[in-house]
Amino acid sequence: MNVVWSLPVRGERLDSSRGDLVRARSLIGALRADGHDVTVVELAARPANRLAVSIYREHVRAWCPRPVALAVRDVGRWIQGCRHGLRVAAEARRARADVIVETQVGFVTSGAIAARLTGVPLVLDDCSPDSEEHVFGAGLPGLARWALTVQARAARRVAVSSRAIADLLAGRGIAGARVHVVPNGVATVAFAAAARDVRRREPEPAGCVVIGFVGSFQPWHGVELLVEAVAAMPEAMDTRVLLVGDGPGLEPTLRAAEARGIRERVETTGAVPAGRVPELVAAMDIGVVPHSNEYGHPMKLVEYAAAGVPAVAPDLPPIREAIEPGKTGLLFAPGDAADLARVLSRLAGDPTLRRRLGDEAQRRVAAGASWSDRARALVADLGPVAGAAPAGVWSERAT
Repeated sequence: MNVVWSLPVRGERLDSSRGDLVRARSLIGALRADGHDVTVVELAARPANRLAVSIYREHVRAWCPRPVALAVRDVGRWIQGCRHGLRVAAEARRARADVIVETQVGFVTSGAIAARLTGVPLVLDDCSPDSEEHVFGAGLPGLARWALTVQARAARRVAVSSRAIADLLAGRGIAGARVHVVPNGVATVAFAAAARDVRRREPEPAGCVVIGFVGSFQPWHGVELLVEAVAAMPEAMDTRVLLVGDGPGLEPTLRAAEARGIRERVETTGAVPAGRVPELVAAMDIGVVPHSNEYGHPMKLVEYAAAGVPAVAPDLPPIREAIEPGKTGLLFAPGDAADLARVLSRLAGDPTLRRRLGDEAQRRVAAGASWSDRARALVADLGPVAGAAPAGVWSERAT
């Protein structure tokens, strides 16, 4: 099957550590491994786009009042998206595409434009609510909502990472058999191999319990809560914190660790190549998601599971889609550092429980959560050689 994958992301390329780009990169690799021909069209690769981003950051944002700057940004994104849609359409014609897949990005209608111009079916992947207006601020939130509606109505299939997102989209009038839940996947083989290597080198439980987090340290990750919780754990427990990745939240987290007197117990790696992530996750005894939004499916949860690392995460609906409490991980009250400390203390003091939870999580992920499984579900029944959706992938009418 000939696939044209559209990436209307403005500031980062496909090799970025940004979550939606990691997902796109992994799904593209899986489709190619299955024999599909995938052509990638990136907005961020265009020199004109890089110039527009630079002008906005260095001039518009610096000199205009924030509401005006955000409005200018949002209109600019829509215009860039329209131009990108024309390029995607041209590439789809050249490649004789069977399907266009577009990673959904706020304020753009490029996928809808390309599908309308070519008649090629559109799959809108990683679709989520227009959440940017709540997290980063939006000058024209109505434009974001309108663009999302246009995209979703034009799509043959709308792929979301959790049931919670499907429910939110249904509230916006985006529902029906076109909406499919295709959760984030994981490189199961690489993480399992890294876990075996760690256990072979360290067959006996070490005295120190490693509590880890991997991510891009965005504000909504709430990693400072993890530091607060670790500082509240009993002093007799021998623990250290491993922070994998980099981003705007890392320095505040380290300052919080310094303020609570545990900085010497916190190890950071900074940004690392994707190939190193499995071995670093496998070195953890406990993997933590300190905070999440109320609809997303954190990719790190499946990474922890693939390495046989038990997860601790806030008790939110989409988290319960990925963790069965007491079976594959443990939950804590969202935003409650004391409750997180309690749960971490329980796991840190019970290596048998850690192994039991980690082994079951790994078994379940290996049964159907690889990126190949997810890619096949994404394009199932859309082309002459597309595979069937694997067992365990939820896909039903959203009501």
